This record gives sequence, C-alpha cells and structure tokens, in this order.
Amino acid sequence: MKRSSIVFIVAAIVLVVWWFHAPASALIAGPAGPRDSNASVESLITKLELNWALAIVNKDTAALDRVLAKEFNGTSPTGYTYSREMAIADLKNGVYDVTMMDLDQVDVNVFGNTAVAFTSQTEISKYGDEDFSGHYHYTDVWIKKNGRWQVVASHGSKFNEAE
Repeated sequence: MKRSSIVFIVAAIVLVVWWFHAPASALIAGPAGPRDSNASVESLITKLELNWALAIVNKDTAALDRVLAKEFNGTSPTGYTYSREMAIADLKNGVYDVTMMDLDQVDVNVFGNTAVAFTSQTEISKYGDEDFSGHYHYTDVWIKKNGRWQVVASHGSKFNEAE
C-alpha cells in the first residue's frame, strides 16, 4: 500500500471518530462560536421574564435599565403606549406601584436572535390612584444584541375572568 493511501485512511478514521464524539455545539459552531440551543434560550428568556417581574415589584430601576432595550416600546392593557424611559420613571416616581406580580405561565418561541414570550400573570397594582390589580396576558419581544438579551416590545391585555 502506498504511503499516501495510509495517510488518507488514518485521516478519514480520525475525522469519523471526531465527528461521532465531538459535542453537538462544536458541530454547529459558526464563526462566533457555538449557537445557543432553542431550549437554553427558552429557559433564559423565562428567567429574564421572572426577573423583570421581580424588578418591578422591588422597584429595581437598575435592573429595568438592563432588561429594557433603548428601543423599547410598550402598550399597556388600556392602550397607553410608553417608552423605556417612561416605564422606568413611572416605577421610580411611584406612579406605577406593584405589590405582587405572579407569573403563572411563560411560553417562549425562539427565532434565531429573536424570541417571543407569552406570559400570564396576576398582579396587585396601582397606576396613580387607580387600582390596576388583575390577571393579564403579555406578549414580549426579545432580541439578542451584542451578546445580551433585551426586551424591545411588550403588549398587554387584561384577562376578564367573568367573560
């Protein structure tokens, strides 16, 4: 057998062994490294949703500053639209006061560097002097930018359990 044939066979065996024993992340890695699996992104976005709710209850405006993208736009269940700055200011100034926010459901769909979260929550809250307590459903759009997930849009609706 020629020496070049032996080298080729050994190289092929090494390649086959590497292929079957390499971690899946190494096989799908792009130029920037391994891609996030949808399951890990779903888990991360779920955690971020829970942390976002906790930040609102704890009036942690620094956490909101991290989670809300500069381009964030929201629509409240009453149809009021608000920016990132308005959301943080309303919490900081006590205009939006939440004493309890319980997310009972979070479902996440992942599309590359975009994720859409569907949440269901019960909250005890006031906006100004008006009681806003109730059960709400939200659709939140998250993007991964500069290696970090942030929410860019949120739309809420009140769930009327009497209907």
